[in-house]
Amino acid sequence: MDKILLHPVSKFYAPYNFLTNSSDSVNEWYEELVRAVDTEELLLFGTDNGVEIYYRYLKWDSEFFNVPTYRIDYTYIPDSVKNSKESFDSIFTHLKLLHPEFYLFAEVPSEDIQSLTSMTAAGYSLIESRLTYFNDQIQKFEAGRRYATRQANVDDIDALNEVAAGAVNIYDRFHADDFFTSEEADKFLAKYTENSVHGFADEVMVPADGPANAFLTANYLESSRCMENKKLAKMVLSAVSLERRGWYVKLISEMTIKFKEKGVDLAFMTTQSTNRAVLKVWASFGYRFGKSSHILSKYSRNR
Repeated sequence: MDKILLHPVSKFYAPYNFLTNSSDSVNEWYEELVRAVDTEELLLFGTDNGVEIYYRYLKWDSEFFNVPTYRIDYTYIPDSVKNSKESFDSIFTHLKLLHPEFYLFAEVPSEDIQSLTSMTAAGYSLIESRLTYFNDQIQKFEAGRRYATRQANVDDIDALNEVAAGAVNIYDRFHADDFFTSEEADKFLAKYTENSVHGFADEVMVPADGPANAFLTANYLESSRCMENKKLAKMVLSAVSLERRGWYVKLISEMTIKFKEKGVDLAFMTTQSTNRAVLKVWASFGYRFGKSSHILSKYSRNR
């Protein structure tokens, strides 16, 4: 598997590649890849031309949508292979022999042109293009003004679910992919929001007064060798009702302040490339471009 570590495109799959040039970034990612294969969390599908597709079964997603769900985490394509369309055809055929219905998707860095072109040639649909922004000066952040917020609790779940379902982004993966019905996509976001309150998120920030009809979630991440054990945080999910117009800006500001108070050194977040208003807000608070990636999917399902 050393060939993977040496392959030029591999470094772009490392989760913090956009934050550091340290070789530890790809080394840590590679070590985790090997561990996942050894424990069979990650499955390997190899083809005769040397292409290796590393994918995993997503238990929670499969149970929630009641259809086997798989995610391709990484694809090794030898330099000698100019067209790997057949490899992506083959893994789809392999899964179809196992399941009459299933859903397969991948998040591919923009730099992995070979995988992107091969997957699209094999009929995988481009569903979403993502941009990740970051701020590595959290401890220097100063807010122009403050806004009263609090941590959401279980009593807020109904209100949070309502705003999550009502503030639909048609460009997010679940609403953009015709594999999911609108009802399924809304239910998924509601369940994700509920789970965030129950501990999946470290922070679920809402306005201090009135109903919890605007929120922003965040997580504090484990220290990483490649980041010299700096404290990292990630903003994850947000929704704002029409009645709370303007509160997205306030929540981003307050969450950044929260990060500063918690000793966070660097924070980042991801959204669709179409989300111009959000990107403008992030830039106004000192967040800047880090990386881009694309979500592709292909499925077999009877409707």
